Amino acid sequence: MNIRDIAKKVGVSSATVSRVINQSGYVKDETKQKVLAAIEEAEFVPNAIARSLSIRDSSSIGVIVPDIANEFFSSVISGMGEIAANNQYNIVLFDTGEMQEREHQYLQMAEGQRLSGLIITPVSELDMMTRDKLIQFENKGIPVVLVDRNIRNSSLDGVFVENAAAAYKGVEALIHAGHRKIAIITGPSTSMPGKDRLNGYKAALKDYRMELKEEYIVSGDFKIIKAYERTKELLELADPPTAIFASNNQTSLGVLKYLTEHKLKMGRDISMVGFDQIESLKIIDYRLSTIERDAKKQGYEAMAMLIDKLSHKESKSSGRKIFVPYQVVLRGSELIK
Repeated sequence: MNIRDIAKKVGVSSATVSRVINQSGYVKDETKQKVLAAIEEAEFVPNAIARSLSIRDSSSIGVIVPDIANEFFSSVISGMGEIAANNQYNIVLFDTGEMQEREHQYLQMAEGQRLSGLIITPVSELDMMTRDKLIQFENKGIPVVLVDRNIRNSSLDGVFVENAAAAYKGVEALIHAGHRKIAIITGPSTSMPGKDRLNGYKAALKDYRMELKEEYIVSGDFKIIKAYERTKELLELADPPTAIFASNNQTSLGVLKYLTEHKLKMGRDISMVGFDQIESLKIIDYRLSTIERDAKKQGYEAMAMLIDKLSHKESKSSGRKIFVPYQVVLRGSELIK
């Protein structure tokens, strides 16, 4: 089966199939999913792609991230790009949209592209299918590096941040500001950052002998819409919190969207500390307190780790971990005014 066969099966042009495979040009999401499903159904580990795509060469490194629209991952990729270019490597980028099935599809596609190596932010730390596929990559001599998220029961190398400790410091700042009713909008419980940031929140409350109220722990997915909905739920409680800890930058934006639309004021109606900076807020001088790290450096370190493994022919990971530093930057949104 070749690209023309896939195109005929889905009812699209060969050019459309090539755009989906090559991640170039616009293709409607519905069409893209049909093409990917046809490729998977045909078990098309695309050797045909090797002959049709110029990116299939030994100077290409695959990068799989869950949300390219997220400012954090854009900065991570920027850091990767700089060191990749300096070492004459190209990046083949995949965006999973936080969907496990799409991640599996992209790993299948990446397998047929003769990549030199792979950097991935996995959707879930519990996904054994992804874990096994990454181990297969390394067994074939294709080194793998994780960035930002780990995979449970694996010894893969990676570059991370101390999520639990950082979240602890953010919640501690709210406690020092006088809050006793602090809520959290979590990230996905299947992701390492989501789980660890929740653990940091709980640890801070415990150490300061504060009551842990289950109604103040609401689940998010690191995206704006869910955070907007969860903010509404929290502020409509009979005994609402006075402060929210937002587990990532998109969550912070969801909270701010709700506050703006309902004419609520930060510090008067609710206070907040968010995880990860939002550069656009700095431009307009919106003084949101955040836990900050150098996302670009995190990407730089991940690519540097991978290229080091390539240079020394160390295809298999040894569990090496690099942690980038973080800092809590207080700008006033944590205060009760």
